[in-house]
Amino acid sequence: MKNKDSALTTLPEDAQLPNFIASNLRLLRKRAGWSQTELAEKVGLNRGNIASYESGSAEPSICKLLRISNLFDISTRDFTRLDLSDSGALALARSKRRAEQDEQLERYKAYRKRQAELDHLISSSYDLFRYKRETLEKPCKEAELFAGHYLQLLELSRQLMKEHENLLSDLGCQEK
Repeated sequence: MKNKDSALTTLPEDAQLPNFIASNLRLLRKRAGWSQTELAEKVGLNRGNIASYESGSAEPSICKLLRISNLFDISTRDFTRLDLSDSGALALARSKRRAEQDEQLERYKAYRKRQAELDHLISSSYDLFRYKRETLEKPCKEAELFAGHYLQLLELSRQLMKEHENLLSDLGCQEK
């Protein structure tokens, strides 16, 4: 019996994905009017790195590829897989990148809004708990047990919300 998953994840041995890193890098650098040295300074590399990428004798690491594609306002996928020598293809790639960035920003804003709502909900539930606890004259043992469990869950919820907030802050830095 044939494994369904292997057919989906592997390419035939003779199939190669196109790679336009060298030509796109040279093209975009020249269109921007930069020397190899100027481009290297903008992305934190040296001129030799840029020369070897443009000649095709080396390929940038993922981090370097991200820096370069971000500088040219193109997704890494389009930068590596599309021939951008056609100005229409370049304009379309940049337009698509901006649309993706706008979509990401909207998702980020929605996550921030949801975080604020959850923070408010947690605070409100604690206010209600405190009010009920203060107004009870003599709580039973079960109520005290539930109160202890609630306070543990409250602490865990606050820790999770703090981690969520930190994650959103990290994402926000990337969006800027």
